[in-house]
Amino acid sequence: MKKILTCTLVLLTCIMLSSCKDEHTNIGEDILGNLENTEFTDTITLQAYSVLEDTINTTNTSANILGHLSDPVFGKSSAGIFTQLALSGAAVNFGSHPVIDSLVLTIQIAGYYGDTNSCVGIRVHQLNEKLDSQTNYYQNSTVSFDPTPLNYSLTGYPIRPTSNIVVDTSVLGAHLRIRLSQQFGQYLLNHQDDLNNHFNDFLKGLYIESVSHTGNDGYMLLTNMTSALSGLIVYYHNDQDHGQRYTFSCSDNCVRFTKFNHEYSSSSNTVFIQEVLQGQTSLGSDKLFVQGGGGVKTRITFPYLENTFAALNNRVIIHRAELVITNADPDEKFFIQPNLLTLQGIGKSDSAIRFLPDDDYYTSDNYFGGSYDASKSEYRFRITRYVQQLILQQGDWSNSVNLIVRGSAVRPHRLVMNGTDPASPSRLRLEVTYSTY
Repeated sequence: MKKILTCTLVLLTCIMLSSCKDEHTNIGEDILGNLENTEFTDTITLQAYSVLEDTINTTNTSANILGHLSDPVFGKSSAGIFTQLALSGAAVNFGSHPVIDSLVLTIQIAGYYGDTNSCVGIRVHQLNEKLDSQTNYYQNSTVSFDPTPLNYSLTGYPIRPTSNIVVDTSVLGAHLRIRLSQQFGQYLLNHQDDLNNHFNDFLKGLYIESVSHTGNDGYMLLTNMTSALSGLIVYYHNDQDHGQRYTFSCSDNCVRFTKFNHEYSSSSNTVFIQEVLQGQTSLGSDKLFVQGGGGVKTRITFPYLENTFAALNNRVIIHRAELVITNADPDEKFFIQPNLLTLQGIGKSDSAIRFLPDDDYYTSDNYFGGSYDASKSEYRFRITRYVQQLILQQGDWSNSVNLIVRGSAVRPHRLVMNGTDPASPSRLRLEVTYSTY
């Protein structure tokens, strides 16, 4: 009988370690109630600390971020957009003696983060250098631009991110409208041949820069540059007609990227400064931090996980292992928590970033987790297979993972988490349910 039970458990272990996506969703659920001597622990030692993020690719993402924030914990952050433009058709024809009426840059608003009662200063610049479709641009990349802004006026721009805007007789969705200089508009009208014959050499693109804000907090906008509501609109008249318009659009083929700038030295949070900027990693027992926009990540290590089960001679089956992260500041008014976090695996031999075996790339969102539970102010990740492989020393996994904002390139959200202090019931912890044989 003992031999049969042992063989059964070994078989179950093999099933758990298989790569089939469907079997991931059943780990623990099918066998948890059928095995005797199931044990639970949430006292496994974790070490964690927060550091500045490495470079992230922001080229041609699904959205772009624009705005300026002043966060008491993370300091000041700004985001700007470098983008190409394109002709709306095969060629432009402004007619005879075209005269500018106005020039307006429009940007669709797809979402926002921060205080929408603020006004953010936005400057538009002409690029001196073309964007390269073969180049990857990162959150700290830059391209040469003319420092003189093209704006008609340099006032701050309020937003109504959920309100439609009436333009002439049309009701349009929420978007920014930034009027640019008459001189630049006439310049475009006067160079029709250049626009038609070598457009990207003549009009290399725009840099939309955010520089300041009114009020205490500021905001950042999630924008859709490839929307029909986004573009550079030339309003003009000529010898034949009045009320003419032409739009230089940003098509899917246009290169664009978001540039983030983080001024962490302006933080008023001592723990953040000492831990993230000065490298005092022991403070991770108190508080931990993550921030989108290529900002901050948290490194989590399970230093004694293998030794914890070593006395069992690896005769252990992990039914469920969940990493639990608790929001330390759930009542923040403007700087709310991310909806989604994610974990990055780290190779043991090469330190390369890779998907964990439990990642939803292999399993599903419901299995892996990472979404925010507002009722508990926490996030949970199921990392059962990863923990089992660490114990069995299978796979090229280090005993550390990175915690980051999921979709960091298009999400400026941030999170302050409870640290690893064993005395705190809401600490960062690993909950493990397991059986031995």
